[in-house]
Amino acid sequence: MLDKMEKFLKTNKSLNIASSSYNNPNLSKCSYVSEGTVLFIAGEQNSPLIEQIRFNPKVEIIVSDGETTLQYAGRAKIVNDYPNQEKLIGDLTKKDNLERKGIFSVDLVQIVPTDITVVQWNYYQEFKENKPSILKDFIYSIIKTLKIWAKGIRLPFISVTVLAVVVGTSVAYYEDKSFDWLIFLLAVIGIIAFNAYVDLMNDFFDHLSGNDEVNEKLTPFSGGSRMIQNKLFSTARTLAGAIVSFLITLGIGLYINFTVAGNIVLYIGIGGAFIGIFYVGKPINLAKFGFAEIAIFISLGPVAVFGAYYIQQEKFSWTPIYVSIIVGLLIALVLFVNQFPDYEADKESGRRNFVVLAGRKISSMVFIIFLSLTYVILIIFVILQILPYLSLIALASLLFAVKAMITTRKHYDNYLAMIPAQAMTILTTLAFTILLAISLFVTAAVW
Repeated sequence: MLDKMEKFLKTNKSLNIASSSYNNPNLSKCSYVSEGTVLFIAGEQNSPLIEQIRFNPKVEIIVSDGETTLQYAGRAKIVNDYPNQEKLIGDLTKKDNLERKGIFSVDLVQIVPTDITVVQWNYYQEFKENKPSILKDFIYSIIKTLKIWAKGIRLPFISVTVLAVVVGTSVAYYEDKSFDWLIFLLAVIGIIAFNAYVDLMNDFFDHLSGNDEVNEKLTPFSGGSRMIQNKLFSTARTLAGAIVSFLITLGIGLYINFTVAGNIVLYIGIGGAFIGIFYVGKPINLAKFGFAEIAIFISLGPVAVFGAYYIQQEKFSWTPIYVSIIVGLLIALVLFVNQFPDYEADKESGRRNFVVLAGRKISSMVFIIFLSLTYVILIIFVILQILPYLSLIALASLLFAVKAMITTRKHYDNYLAMIPAQAMTILTTLAFTILLAISLFVTAAVW
């Protein structure tokens, strides 16, 4: 009977496959190639089918010739080094009219069966060797859940904003050589939760406005997380994640506010909530009216840096305010450079950020001016002794900044060629802020 089933799979050429993520089903019809009971299909990267398989390998397949229906439960995985992989991808791509779209090519997926049923033959076969143990499956599901939420909240980008807290804390240590680890860790968790809240709300409202749906010029750094579009999250789950993130931020903020003197943290929290809700949310929609860059500069510059300083020192000082100008500019420029690839989609959906309003050519010059300005400000602050001489080590980040500026000037209207500029801007921000923080900690420790 197994031979008969394998022959049936070999004879037929297409299947219907169901994948899912958090009970968000996706149905696809595609061609396949069989090797015994193992099936191979191809799919475009960044499609719901491929993205769901990345996080949930369990699939259900139907193969039918009109008279006989084979029900196939299996586990799928994307393979990168399978023998004859290029030929398999080429054949399947041609049959299903698949194509490379920008940075996204076509993946080969291998599917092994866990159960196969053919009712017409009164046939059932279980493949225990392809089923992981309960413990292994449980651990795997936890890891995949963490990965999918990390993708949803764009965790790699949050590292940039965490450094605003690190810099604010380093200024506090530089001034008074005091450091509260608990308050620092709570501040880090709080800003991570706040950014998760902002990013999830951004995805939620961009979905409602249609911005992410019309955006086809995607890069690893722009175009949104695509969690809703790829059916990894439902709209409701995205909103729920944002609400939970906000509640975490609120809880930490209230605790810190009652721990330190005054209500500065409370005021910062109110301002942050306003920006988070109305960054792309109605009725204000800061991004739609050209205030996105200013909102990011304020919230992740003066607010975050001074806030981190204040909860350590519980007093006012101009130094963290001055330093926050540099941090705010750098983080705002990360947002700014990511707007170049999103230009058409933002324009079509009515988002009037600076790049849309001024155009990409003028914006490229503005980007260069402000990125250069951060280094000028750094040197001025060192000359004025606001920052120690050791802070000049942050100039080493110019290696990344120059690359970002040259690329932006040359390729501002080519979204694929702008990817290095996006990457270099993030590296510039990370390198600059890390080196700046190190210089403050080291100076305070040595002198």
